[in-house]
Amino acid sequence: MNTDMVLGWAAIGMAASLAGMIWPFRRGAVGVIANLLVGEIGALVAGLICYVYLPWARQEHAYASLFFAALGAIAALGIAHIAHAGWARRVSHHPQS
Repeated sequence: MNTDMVLGWAAIGMAASLAGMIWPFRRGAVGVIANLLVGEIGALVAGLICYVYLPWARQEHAYASLFFAALGAIAALGIAHIAHAGWARRVSHHPQS
């Protein structure tokens, strides 16, 4: 594993998180930071899992780990979006006294 591969995963995570800003949730400074963290974590974890569990992706097919990093970032952002939507729905149905 080299630093170029890890930096590629990080760049994919940032790009996916910024693209995720089109969703109506998590806006503002806190939303941008939350999206960046979720996208980065998803891309890095998926890229690392691909690197560890798929030995053929280490040497011959280095682009496979980049593909899995993109899938991981998108999946993490999707899960976070669904969780946030459920939380927002629950909060809107239970007004505070």
